[in-house]
Amino acid sequence: MLNERVEFRNALRQRNSEFQKLEEAHHRLERELNELIRRKTLTPQEELHKKQIQVEKLHTKDRMEAIIRDYLKQHATPS
Repeated sequence: MLNERVEFRNALRQRNSEFQKLEEAHHRLERELNELIRRKTLTPQEELHKKQIQVEKLHTKDRMEAIIRDYLKQHATPS
């Protein structure tokens, strides 16, 4: 099932522009978050920004997963 899921993700990257944009946003947010995490101390404003990034990243991931589920429903072969 994991290999199947990877194949569906690859297909979505090629066919679904929303999924592509979400995936790019997710990677960008991951980089921003990692940058903040690497710092020893954060200002209160940076802490708030970090929390906002985490929330946005989670929403992005949730939407990507919803697209994957929809795609799986439409393209799954009956057992």
